[in-house]
Amino acid sequence: MFYIINRRWVALIFPGTWLEKIPPLFLLLCVCCTLSSCRQDKPAPVKNHFDKEMLTQAQNYFSLYEYERGIKYFDSAYAAIPHKDMLDIWSHYSIKGQYYYWAKPNPRIARLYADSMLAILKDHEKEYGIEYVRTLMLDGDILMSENKYSEALKAIYAGSSFAEKNLDPCSSYELSSRMGMIKFRQGDYRHAISYLKRSMVECASCPLETRVNQQAWALGEIAVYYDYAHLLDSAIFYDKAGLDKIDSSINLVPKQSTYLIAQRGYLYGNLGSAYKVLKDYKLAGSYLKKSIDINNRPGYNLHAAKDAQMLLADIYITLARMKEANDLLQAVEYDLNRRRSLGGNNYDLVLKLLATKRKYYDKVKNTEAAFRAFKRYHFLQDSLNVVNRNQAEQDLDEGLKQSAQQDKIQLLSKNNQLKNTYLSAIIVFSVLILIILVMAWYNLKRSKKNVHELTNLNKLISDYNLQMQSALTALEQSYEENANIIKIVAHDLRAPIGGITIAVSKMLEKPNWSENDQSMLRLIQASGKDSLALVSDLLKTHSSSKEIKKEPVDMYSLLSYCVSFMSLKAEEKGQHIELDAGHFTLFVNRGNIWRVICNLIANAIKFSPSDTTIKVLMLKKEDNVLITVDDCGIGIPDNMRDKIFDMFTQAKRQGTIGEQPFGIGLAISKQIVEMHGGKIWFENKKPVTGTMFHVELPIQYLN
Repeated sequence: MFYIINRRWVALIFPGTWLEKIPPLFLLLCVCCTLSSCRQDKPAPVKNHFDKEMLTQAQNYFSLYEYERGIKYFDSAYAAIPHKDMLDIWSHYSIKGQYYYWAKPNPRIARLYADSMLAILKDHEKEYGIEYVRTLMLDGDILMSENKYSEALKAIYAGSSFAEKNLDPCSSYELSSRMGMIKFRQGDYRHAISYLKRSMVECASCPLETRVNQQAWALGEIAVYYDYAHLLDSAIFYDKAGLDKIDSSINLVPKQSTYLIAQRGYLYGNLGSAYKVLKDYKLAGSYLKKSIDINNRPGYNLHAAKDAQMLLADIYITLARMKEANDLLQAVEYDLNRRRSLGGNNYDLVLKLLATKRKYYDKVKNTEAAFRAFKRYHFLQDSLNVVNRNQAEQDLDEGLKQSAQQDKIQLLSKNNQLKNTYLSAIIVFSVLILIILVMAWYNLKRSKKNVHELTNLNKLISDYNLQMQSALTALEQSYEENANIIKIVAHDLRAPIGGITIAVSKMLEKPNWSENDQSMLRLIQASGKDSLALVSDLLKTHSSSKEIKKEPVDMYSLLSYCVSFMSLKAEEKGQHIELDAGHFTLFVNRGNIWRVICNLIANAIKFSPSDTTIKVLMLKKEDNVLITVDDCGIGIPDNMRDKIFDMFTQAKRQGTIGEQPFGIGLAISKQIVEMHGGKIWFENKKPVTGTMFHVELPIQYLN
């Protein structure tokens, strides 16, 4: 039966390969060899208690993805303990919980062990503080695997708070790491990185071996998080920092050398992946080869080695080095078929292999093989949930049998305590029921009064609604009347302005005008046309930028025209206007921008004394064109700074010779500039009197 199931999966994942043709007896022999760990590990030493060193050794196997080897070592050590105390039982649950969390992911079974761990430590949390914190950590891991990130954070935070109050700083670094992992799962890379950096600080008080391991691991994970955040420069920096840490520390902790060397290979793989994204294939290939050389052997991180081999094969496919790519893919496929101590299920590697093979077959124009790989990839991905469910049912029975025995012991020892608890609960519930009845009577009494008050309040609200509806109707009528008035004014202004424009055009047709007179008549003609355009725009003050008709405009010519147009008004006050501008062509509405500049120059004339100079400047500033109107006027008081751009503002002042203000010029100018995607602002000059108005239009409007 085992052979039939196993062969079915081999044919499903690797159809058409030599694996389908393996004789049943030989395949069964290979499976038995694997289950019995053909590579003989030293048996765990027999001790009276399951001490920290033995627990650490089992967890070290887990960290290198050698889950079956680790659980075998653990079971051997646990079975050899003659007299098991509470801490031994907790250690048993801890390793089993981690096994069903990492090696054979099954949250239900892992949850049983985590709950049993909590039950053992109940009322002994402070006595066994480290164990209590690790229990909460496993609980958070299980919740994280179920995508219950908020609950996972609560569990981890509870452990962190307990450790902060009752334990030394070294006990908190793993909790900070877990918080970082949860934030990473949520896509909050910035906070995830900050938690990992905090864990590196917290482990500074730990023993040297722990400190070196944690810092080497944390630097690698920070690099991965930066990679996911698309900050490859930072990712590469932290990968190299991790390598430097390992190089400087490996000789100081010889017992951890295997893990650190494997971590070095993992960091090389990270660097290879980063440089592959940057398309530096030569450097990426160099790092990936180093990663493979280190980890592609028993006792090291074979999982990372297979991943690096597939990344290198992908690079070879991109560079059309098809034979080398094929050799790597075959080697990975061979190892996956043998399941070379890769730990847990390797479906992630199988999926990557199938995706890379599809790319390879596409490159060599083998459409049929590419389609088979594509089909197997999606079939395996869709089938994983079903397979995991079936496996979970088998594992659940075993886990329940083991936990049931321990539960019986716990239940017998706490039987009397539960009886007292039930009695206390009955008393508490009785008191609560009495309180609830009293509160219900009190609330019923108050509800009658509240009903009366609510009735009066509803009547008052209804009256207010009627008043507001009447006010709204009046406002709508007033708005319509104002709109009609604006239409009438616009219509009545068009006729006289049009008449002026036509009359000037007729006058220009007559000869014998002096050059100065012709210039003045053309200025009047252009002003009339612009005034007609302004009248047409009067009803479009709130139009969106999409409705503006834009055209390429020589801004130097436009500013020259504005200066010429306003010079007559300036000369009446003995003022002079200077223009200092470059030649820029913007894609804008000519009439609207002319209106803005003329408004700003008119204000400068109005609020500047006689015998002064008004400067109009235009220059390119980064991605914008900046136009400045600089006057020597009376400035703008601080109490008017936030009001001058408001429509119909009350912040009005007479000019230096009593000119009357209208209060809408700057508001209209602000709307026009913002419709063009720009901005307008001002600043008072100090200590010299005067104001500088700035108009900034984005460079994207350049033709």
